[in-house]
Amino acid sequence: MQDQPTLALADDDELHAELMSAWLEHQGYRVLRFASGDELVSWAAQGGSGVQGLLLDVDMPGRDGFQSCREVRAIPSFAEVPTVFVSAATPNNVPDEVVSGACHFIRKDERMFVKLADWLSQHIYSDASHSAIEYR
Repeated sequence: MQDQPTLALADDDELHAELMSAWLEHQGYRVLRFASGDELVSWAAQGGSGVQGLLLDVDMPGRDGFQSCREVRAIPSFAEVPTVFVSAATPNNVPDEVVSGACHFIRKDERMFVKLADWLSQHIYSDASHSAIEYR
């Protein structure tokens, strides 16, 4: 039996973080939750590892999601970890990481879980044992 894929989720909105975590766990993921980008960066800088994907809110106190992404992905063990921003915010200036396709952006709206399931199937699932995702 394969280990559960692990995702790091940074979101300061407790309700949204709980909703996302419950949905991701239902999909078969292990979720490491961080209440801010600062907490995520600190964990990663202190040797955190073993995540197959990063899910970041954009608007958070301290480091926003974009700055957190840059700092975490500057750590060699995180440089290639697939990253998606899941946010109600619409960025005024789309960061280079999103433009280049290194990171993706999903709005917190009625289609969020459908889009997230699609992103997960494209960037995280790598074999047949993880090929099915529920689109709810």
